[in-house]
Amino acid sequence: MGTVTVVREPSHTQLAVLASTDVAAVRRVVAATASALCPDADRHGRAELVATELATNLLRHAEPGGWMLVRPLRPRSVELIAVDRGPGIVDVPAALEGRVPEPGGLGCGLAAVRRASARFDIWSRRGPSGPRSTGSRREAAMPGPGPGTVVLSVVDLDAESRGSLRIAPPRQWAGVSVGIAEPCGDGWAVVEEDGVLSVAVVDGLGHGAKASTAAEAALAQFAADPTDLDAFPRLANERMRETRGAAVTVCRLDQRVGELRYVSIGNVNGRVVASRETRGLVTYSGTLGLHLEPPRAKVATAAWPAGASLVLWTDGLSTRVELTAGEPLLDRDPAVVAAVLHRDHARNRDDATVVVIHAGDRS
Repeated sequence: MGTVTVVREPSHTQLAVLASTDVAAVRRVVAATASALCPDADRHGRAELVATELATNLLRHAEPGGWMLVRPLRPRSVELIAVDRGPGIVDVPAALEGRVPEPGGLGCGLAAVRRASARFDIWSRRGPSGPRSTGSRREAAMPGPGPGTVVLSVVDLDAESRGSLRIAPPRQWAGVSVGIAEPCGDGWAVVEEDGVLSVAVVDGLGHGAKASTAAEAALAQFAADPTDLDAFPRLANERMRETRGAAVTVCRLDQRVGELRYVSIGNVNGRVVASRETRGLVTYSGTLGLHLEPPRAKVATAAWPAGASLVLWTDGLSTRVELTAGEPLLDRDPAVVAAVLHRDHARNRDDATVVVIHAGDRS
């Protein structure tokens, strides 16, 4: 197979929203992101509107605030995710219809965001407000997603000139990747061809530029041939010998035969969640790129039935990330799932990436 076009997915910029000045800061970052994708400033209005509404909602209703995740999407869209650990929304459908006036606002912010979005989704779970404990025992004991709200909006910049908005179909995969420094030392990429989806998630050792270079080398080998999992450890190890090395998991998901093939070396964890069970991926210890010979690893196979989900995450998150089969969260857009898991399990001392893939026929 010849080299395919694989573009590393952009990481998210994480912006705290704790004061009124933060709302303006979010708007400026979104405006800059939109400008990099599309120089025509007349097309940026929807993105800046969404940024303002979501950030303002965090400040007003999610005491003590929350954060925004922002990144560009190809070809010319901006993804915005508002995340909080607040008390949750009492009546989500009413809020989306603008029927819930709130103190200090008109109660129509989410409705305006949905109208401006080519892709929109929301997850909200009721519970006590305030930040969740970060103690390791509490994290390990948590049975599922914590309270709070996550709102996703994808703004299509090309829609600005048309005056009409195309609603994008549900997507099969997305992720959240946040670095503690720039550039992010984690990387991920996806290839879709002939009904088969291939995904690579890489965690470069450490963080910053050198870790990012290691991730780039691993993704370059993934691009060279996403189909050859057996040869990947050896070939990726060769490409990465001049870098500081990385942990890598590469998966091939074939819905036609209901099969997942994968190879995993290092601390990129994975879990398949199907109708009645969850199953972790088998990972081999070691790091690619550190030695002349790669760590020993075998390609493994698992079931990939209709309706299943695959969650992959780097060690910037707790190893105890769990999702219960049948958890309603898994019905949401994969970016919403990833943002909830990042919120509830990130260690906040290393780059953290979560990638979520949904199989087809999820009805």
